[in-house]
Amino acid sequence: MTTAKSSTLHTASGAHRLTLRLADSFFARLRGLMLAGPLGSAQGLLITHCPSVHGAFMRYAIDVVYLDRDGVVTQCVALRPWRASISGISRNAEGKRYRRATHALELAAGAIAAMTIRPGDRLAHPRLQAVPAPSSRPPPPAPQGGSAMIEFTIVGPIITLLGLSVLQYGMLFFAKSQINYASFMAAREGATANASVDSVYAAYVRALVPLYGGGQTPAELAAALAKAAADIGPNGVGNVNIELLNPSKESFDDWNDAARQAALHTGSRRVIPNSGQADKDQKVGATSGQTIQDANLIKLRITQGYLPKVPMVKNLYTNYLTWLDPHTDAFHTKLLAAGRIPLVTQVTLHMQSDAIEPGAPVSSPGAGNGGTPVNPGDPPVTHDPPPDCNNLSCTNPPAPPSPPVCNPLTDPAHCIDPCAAMCCTPS
Repeated sequence: MTTAKSSTLHTASGAHRLTLRLADSFFARLRGLMLAGPLGSAQGLLITHCPSVHGAFMRYAIDVVYLDRDGVVTQCVALRPWRASISGISRNAEGKRYRRATHALELAAGAIAAMTIRPGDRLAHPRLQAVPAPSSRPPPPAPQGGSAMIEFTIVGPIITLLGLSVLQYGMLFFAKSQINYASFMAAREGATANASVDSVYAAYVRALVPLYGGGQTPAELAAALAKAAADIGPNGVGNVNIELLNPSKESFDDWNDAARQAALHTGSRRVIPNSGQADKDQKVGATSGQTIQDANLIKLRITQGYLPKVPMVKNLYTNYLTWLDPHTDAFHTKLLAAGRIPLVTQVTLHMQSDAIEPGAPVSSPGAGNGGTPVNPGDPPVTHDPPPDCNNLSCTNPPAPPSPPVCNPLTDPAHCIDPCAAMCCTPS
């Protein structure tokens, strides 16, 4: 890009002095105003042999004035960031298509209105002066090819990656919404089925049918249900883990009702009664730190591994989450190792039936901290370094670290010579 030169733009409002930089080489045209600061009111960039411009990687709007080979204005366009403009494709107020331009003049936003630039005005610039007569005028130079392809090579992968990321995030958002609904349906089933984890799991799988294709006939619905069951697998073993956080083991320690236990024939499994909650006192259990009303809440934590499908982006998602994994949850780590994104949902509802102790309820010893709540502190974080990716989708393993290179003059005994042994011989 050449240094700025003084030019004059002749319009109906008078002659306007401009300081223009000239982009007349391949790389100068390629860069344009990308990563450059905003133009001043009397500054501009004249791009020769350029009938189209774009606003990629620009944070501010500009005005574009298209010129023919003699510097006569053919079209005026206001261009916003991340937009593109091509001369001659729009029409004027009379409905006629604008003429195809040869050069492009980029000015500060609002310059067209401030100087009342219109088609037919003329730019006087040293590069555009001394034009020979039409009879002796040489043929116009051939358009410079390849610049658009190089620009697309730079911008195309970035735009593609952004588009794929938005697509994957939309699919993930839809899946999380359906999983939230399924978790609520599972908790409702558990509230009416004596807090049975098996009933919760069955209701959860049924509510996931729309996520796996759904259907309008019994056969289609059965096929979608089979797909959902096959994908998530058994509870705690496959790709879903349903935990009964409440009632906990301590809840049954404090509020077991032996009479209800005998009436329901639960054997050794204890029972928390659900009836008559409004008439019971508010005393707090010594082990659980809960009242019986607290023990009659069913709280579930459901973790499901969502399998991303969009190429490239799925590897970025899982590799980034693997880096952030503090390795405090074995199931979470297992899902990441399988290339799945852990989606966690917690839901709480009032029990509508007597809670029967499951085989292995989640234990929360000292719940309520003995009546003295404390701040649990920040969640665990990872201290591992970020992944060293060799490609865009992070599918290659990180490169091994290079051995240290030392100075053979100061440390000849431990030197690793990168070129030849003759300059690294231990003394």
